[in-house]
Amino acid sequence: MAWIQWGVFSTLLALLSEGIGRVALSKKLGSPERTVRRVVTLVKSGVLSWLGGVFKEISVTSINAPWLNCQPVLYEGFNSGLLNTVRENIVLLRDFIVISSREPGKVEVIGVLVGNNLVYPGLVEEYSEPYLKLRELLPRTIGLLVCWRSYRRYLDDSILIASLAYLCKHSD
Repeated sequence: MAWIQWGVFSTLLALLSEGIGRVALSKKLGSPERTVRRVVTLVKSGVLSWLGGVFKEISVTSINAPWLNCQPVLYEGFNSGLLNTVRENIVLLRDFIVISSREPGKVEVIGVLVGNNLVYPGLVEEYSEPYLKLRELLPRTIGLLVCWRSYRRYLDDSILIASLAYLCKHSD
């Protein structure tokens, strides 16, 4: 069930970001064209319009940090309540990402950015030093900073969003 959800999420994210057709989108995502076609049909029918509205609020920015062996990605557009939930349940969020991606080492660290303050919940301070240097490259905003070990645009973004949804459902 989870793979269907992030398959739809990744297709929708790519559809909103890229101005390309079904076949090109299918090749870019590595998804079956049938899945892409179904999502496109749902978008055109208006069934996924509410989800498209949510995804349009989320900004995804890759950060260039050559001193790290991971790909930092900044996700903006989340409210402070969600960021507090992440801060309090960081291990559970990582677990959801591992389960959804089926890759135990998918994420190196997850940081919470509020204004000028970047914290890595659950990470010992001495290990956070190389990641704290990322603060210099980030805008003054609120968001999540995820350092992916093997980042695949749209797919990993959708895994994060699905994992955040699971986290919210679990913490209610």
